[in-house]
Amino acid sequence: MAQAESGLPPLDLDAPTIVERPTILVRLRPVYPFLIILVLWQATAYFLHPKMGDLFPYFGSIVFRAWELVFQPLVTAVGLGADQDLLNQLKDAKIESLPDAGFLMQVYALIFKNTLGFFEHFVQLAKSPILLHILATAWRLPFAFVIASIVGVTVGILMGRFAFWEGFFVPLLSVMLPIPALAWTPLAVIWFGNGDQTVILVTAFASFLPIAMAVWTGVKTINPVWIRAAQSMNADKMTIFRTVVLPGSLPMILSGMRIGLARAWRAGVGAESLAGIRWGLSAGIFDAQEYLDTAFMMVAIAVLGIFGYLLEKVLFQPIESRTIIKWGMMEEMGAQDKKV
Repeated sequence: MAQAESGLPPLDLDAPTIVERPTILVRLRPVYPFLIILVLWQATAYFLHPKMGDLFPYFGSIVFRAWELVFQPLVTAVGLGADQDLLNQLKDAKIESLPDAGFLMQVYALIFKNTLGFFEHFVQLAKSPILLHILATAWRLPFAFVIASIVGVTVGILMGRFAFWEGFFVPLLSVMLPIPALAWTPLAVIWFGNGDQTVILVTAFASFLPIAMAVWTGVKTINPVWIRAAQSMNADKMTIFRTVVLPGSLPMILSGMRIGLARAWRAGVGAESLAGIRWGLSAGIFDAQEYLDTAFMMVAIAVLGIFGYLLEKVLFQPIESRTIIKWGMMEEMGAQDKKV
């Protein structure tokens, strides 16, 4: 009896696996949305800038404002120690001092006419106002997020593993979760006063709620087959928790922490503006509003977005790649391995 032929070439199991490398266009996909926003911003500024002036600046003005906020103390120091050649160039251009010069002239002076020492550069950069705002926010919000993560994960696990704590916390969190964090900020100011403690408390509280609810959902939805399999091997409760419950709920834990981080940024913006904080990106945004410094506000907003993006890349993605992706947890939850 003749065997049916499929017409397909024979399968060579010894052939090396060929992995297609993504093209340049695929690698640049994350940049496309920002390019579209940039084009739309420039097109809108083309029509509104003649009417509104600096209230709706061009993108180049925002970039130059960011340069000023970072490098102006350094440019000022270089200008004070400028040689005669640079002074003559400024005089010929009818510019009183180097900080009043254009972007290209300042870059030229920093590269070719810079007489400052190596450590003097860092001393001058430390005086930049945007850096002081960044450093204030860089310790305050992550510190509050760490507190919220520790408390939220603990409460979520208790809710998922014990019926008593579930009945105790679920109604309470369900009532508090829809309330905006800004609603608690005036009370926190009255009770705890102006300062960092109020910002940290409000930010941590706002971030704690979604983390606890997500961890509770993750623990409750653990596949019971995994738990029974561990019990059949005489695993005790702590072993089951460490090897089954915690790894199995990790996708939901990370999802809740992402949502909690987003809420922490939003709560921190409101808390810094209402808690009498002098330094902080959000405080700087509201101070710039008083002077109609739209470019400064856009720079601070961009820094907030970059800060959140870096936390995502530095914190969440490495944890995911070393845990749930390596363990195959995403496929167990129905995630697709390949994208088009």
